[in-house]
Amino acid sequence: MGSLRLAVARDAAFCFYYNENLRELARAGLEPVFFSPLSDRALPEDVSGLYIGGGYPELHAEGLSANSSLMVDIRQKAAAGLPVLAECGGFMYLTERIITEEVDIKQHEMCGIINAECKKKERLVRFGYVNIRDKTGLWLDKDAVIRGHEFHYYDADDNGDGAEVVKASDGSCYDEIYITANMWAGWPHLYLPGSSGFAESFEKKCRAYHTYR
Repeated sequence: MGSLRLAVARDAAFCFYYNENLRELARAGLEPVFFSPLSDRALPEDVSGLYIGGGYPELHAEGLSANSSLMVDIRQKAAAGLPVLAECGGFMYLTERIITEEVDIKQHEMCGIINAECKKKERLVRFGYVNIRDKTGLWLDKDAVIRGHEFHYYDADDNGDGAEVVKASDGSCYDEIYITANMWAGWPHLYLPGSSGFAESFEKKCRAYHTYR
């Protein structure tokens, strides 16, 4: 089996990726194909999955919102089963809107795949290293552990409840992350090496989409 093309968002708005994650995905059979949510009007051709990492979508919210053509393309393909992995800023991009307050309050429409909106808070939200378990079993066995961390000033009015997240520092636990058969979207930045086969699970979903779309 050959490698599949994985669309990876990378520009000024989405610039936080672990190189180890990209290498892990490549080893699993997913070839990164980079695109810009700020300037590209559609996803790259013939992709079998989508990865939107972290960054600063709040600083580029106006430009992201103006590129409605790409957001429609992402929304339609996700609805048709395209596997999607979104972390932190990527999660914000999939919500209905980002609310910014540079001078006055502005609402910037985003992809609208997730029924939530994001607002800035006074301090870092749920900051720290975390261990994550998929409560749904849709991506990983429920006893599998994914490592990651959270670092964000924005929060959503609904963060999902598909995973159990445990803070490494004090053992505190909370639920978050939107998990469906073809989407994993939440605040934690995942660290895929050693994270219980997450890259392989993502590749299987991408291959199934590639085969049956």
